Amino acid sequence: MLTYNQLVEIIIDSSATKTEGIERGLETRIREVLFRDSPIKVITGMRRSGKSFILKRLYKTLITSKIPIENILFLNFEDDRLSPNLSVKKLREIYNLFMAHTKKEQAVYLFLDEIQNVPNWESFVRTIYDSSSIHIYLTGSNSRLLSRDLAGTLGGRLLEYTLFPLSFTETLQLQKIPYKTAFERAKHKAEIKQALSSYLENGGLPEIFQLPDSSKKTYRKSLIDKIIIRDISLHYRLESTELLQNILYFLEKNTAHIISYRRIANAAKSNENTVEKYISYLENAFIIAKLKKFSWKTKIIFDSTKKFFFIDNLFCKFADVEDRLENTCYLHLLRKYGQQNIYLGRDERAKEIDFVVKKADSSLLAIQVCYQLNDDNWKREISSLKLLKKYSPFQTNEYQIVIMQNTSTKTIPENFQIIHLLDFLMES
Repeated sequence: MLTYNQLVEIIIDSSATKTEGIERGLETRIREVLFRDSPIKVITGMRRSGKSFILKRLYKTLITSKIPIENILFLNFEDDRLSPNLSVKKLREIYNLFMAHTKKEQAVYLFLDEIQNVPNWESFVRTIYDSSSIHIYLTGSNSRLLSRDLAGTLGGRLLEYTLFPLSFTETLQLQKIPYKTAFERAKHKAEIKQALSSYLENGGLPEIFQLPDSSKKTYRKSLIDKIIIRDISLHYRLESTELLQNILYFLEKNTAHIISYRRIANAAKSNENTVEKYISYLENAFIIAKLKKFSWKTKIIFDSTKKFFFIDNLFCKFADVEDRLENTCYLHLLRKYGQQNIYLGRDERAKEIDFVVKKADSSLLAIQVCYQLNDDNWKREISSLKLLKKYSPFQTNEYQIVIMQNTSTKTIPENFQIIHLLDFLMES
């Protein structure tokens, strides 16, 4: 059993930050409810996306807001000193030890980082929540585990947030590159262009910006190994990771392409059911996201048509530049509209719209993505967008082509918009 002094050391180490960093958009939203004692706040997201960092910044905010340091229990369940205590019984002992030293009649906060490492943790959290007015904050790196447990035992008692890697504008803030006004963007044009090139290649995981170029490849490999071998393999008790790695490689090569489970199974020398199951493991770990086909009819149509995207461009290194461009656009839409509102547009003749977005006012946004718009591909890109006009001829619909270069001499139709990737990524 830990002593109180040992517990204090773990709390101090768990809550320590090496850098000041930036305030993420998600952090701003959580700060709005920081002093509300309910419901439970849950932050999910892939490893190394910054969940722990946000908790640490919130911890500092509480201390500067005169919350007694003795009243904030911050535990990182990947700390090796907590390894012998990864059970509900041990967690309860730690909690009781902590509570015995808190300042009474003042607010108490629990920050439980990577909570999924504690088996049956939800019963502990539910009991604490139902029996006290303590502020509870949780983070986790497995969406299915958390969603299942939360829905089954904590439904109605929580606010859930999903944290993605840095957006492009957040990377500019991190690198201290001014961009918010037209004058700043013009003055720092070269720096912003270089930052965009790096973002397309290396993604937006916060740690990548602390590494020299020579170390980024090694970082990518170590992160994949950790997520696949340590997280997915151990959690799902896989006998071998070779199949999972083969599937991941195939998805990288086919980022943003329409593919079926059968095609993946043939390439990976497996069967469709196993491939679908393994892909769900990658989705649960926030490595990939599935884009489903938009239904042009009022009834839901079950369709095998789908695309897969990566939650960070660092993981689609083997994709070509146009596919990485489309992956980047998907991530921007994901942050802005949520996964449930983004679809692939495709008709029975296999004509496609890269993205169909359901907006808050029920209108639709159709988006085509291409690296260069020229006279040769102009007709194809425009006709794809016109597919939306055919099936959804509402005046409020919007049509965009996101590009890196535009060399076309043709005039685009009225209500259609060509937008450079930089401007697209700088939208709110």
